[in-house]
Amino acid sequence: MTKKPTPTPPAEAPLTVRVKPLPRPETATATECTTLAELIHSLGSRKVVSEQWQVAPRTIALRMEKPGTASLDELQRLAELTGLSLESVFTLAHHQMQNPIEVPAAHVGRPFGSTSRKA
Repeated sequence: MTKKPTPTPPAEAPLTVRVKPLPRPETATATECTTLAELIHSLGSRKVVSEQWQVAPRTIALRMEKPGTASLDELQRLAELTGLSLESVFTLAHHQMQNPIEVPAAHVGRPFGSTSRKA
């Protein structure tokens, strides 16, 4: 009698969320994110995100590189800031821990709200 091979379950696709940058103008387009680093990066400049998330810019960089270092309090505040559930934010962090990525570079250019002055 031959044994039938046991089918392996298909790999689950990572959670994907859509968020708009901060502050959230109605005309802003939502960005799809599958990792905590992408979520944080999609919110806008690290200065704006650090002020609204209530963490230092260096902490943002560390959380983007190593999501496992984020505290539950930080993840909860990020969930509230983005309008996502804590479970969704935790899932994005966990996915990144299991599938490391290259962290997106900080936004380049003039700071938000600055004007150029030419002599």
